[in-house]
Amino acid sequence: MKTATKALAGLAVVLSTVSGTLASTDIEQIRSYSLAEAAAEYDAINVANASNIKVAVQVQARYKYNKRDNASTTLTLPDDDTTIGFDLRRTKVAISGDVTENMNGKLQFAFDRRTGMAALEDAVLKWTVSDDLTIHIGQFKPGVLREELVSSKQQLTAERSATNETFNQDYTQGIEFGFGGDQWRATISFNDGFGADNTAFNSASEADYGVSARAEFLVGDGEFGQFKQFTSFRGSNAGGMIGIAAHHQSMGDTNPSAASSTEMTTLTGDFSWVDDGWNFFVAGVWRSMDAGAATIDDTGLVVQGGFFASDSDEIFARYSAVFAGSDNGPGSDQDYSDLTVGWNHYIVPESHAAKFTLQGTYSFDATTTGIVSTSDGHNLLPDSEDGQFGIIAQLQFLF
Repeated sequence: MKTATKALAGLAVVLSTVSGTLASTDIEQIRSYSLAEAAAEYDAINVANASNIKVAVQVQARYKYNKRDNASTTLTLPDDDTTIGFDLRRTKVAISGDVTENMNGKLQFAFDRRTGMAALEDAVLKWTVSDDLTIHIGQFKPGVLREELVSSKQQLTAERSATNETFNQDYTQGIEFGFGGDQWRATISFNDGFGADNTAFNSASEADYGVSARAEFLVGDGEFGQFKQFTSFRGSNAGGMIGIAAHHQSMGDTNPSAASSTEMTTLTGDFSWVDDGWNFFVAGVWRSMDAGAATIDDTGLVVQGGFFASDSDEIFARYSAVFAGSDNGPGSDQDYSDLTVGWNHYIVPESHAAKFTLQGTYSFDATTTGIVSTSDGHNLLPDSEDGQFGIIAQLQFLF
């Protein structure tokens, strides 16, 4: 009550001061600053910034084929074990521009493939404090799994791995500091935890807090710019990058709280190599979930590589595995693995601006008896039997 009284008293003083100032001000002088002049000044600011604004569009149009075992108990009609059709896997619009000489912002929206509704992805301000320090504030992907950090438009395959979809950080809200030099770089962020995009600060789906850190080191003659993608075009420098990352978040100890407190720790390490027309990537991830009654440890592995058979044609393969911990309990403790092979044709040479991808994925294990993430997005559907097979034919164009 005392705090509220003090706040009201302070407000009264401010209002009294403002009122006295206005009373002593020449009203005609105020009127001389017309709305038209104010509007012209505002427009001038807009025009100055408009030259820095960039708009980018990404579209991934797909045809999908999925075949599950006809004995699957997850099918409404077990005999109808084949699913086919077109969809727009990703349709995104990004707007970016300079705020000042050392600040720039980005907004990115993705249109839902099922409803067509737009959802906010990136909403971030990047402040370049110095050559060695940057700060990101807003909504972004924190530095943890590299496969998630590489843009969907610059993946080697049509879709990220099932391992990534099971463990990835997705978007969050917070602040991230980036620093480093020519041969190494690192980020550390304080955030709302994994998958906390588009949430209010009192959302029950947010963690109480999350801390993410990632460090990367170059080996050989490679440059950091080469590792924005997995592909390595012919003529590229030979070099590698080692990445290590850690994340910890706590949930359930602040209001609104979960039924029980949960601690989650994720560790990951990866190695990437790019060379003259070929590439290689391997990553491992470990996640520990402690909900009080039990601690569940799960792990994952991704190995992939590709090479150019011609200047515009790239052949690739990937193995992905998710190893569920035994503490997940019966029905959720089975391992999962799959193998993907495919072909990229770069319609625009040495560019992802127009690219056709054809790939097939064979799942060696069921998807309902473990922890692997299923989704129509990456063409991995619920199946209680082994041997699911999926094909993706995708045309990507960027402008």
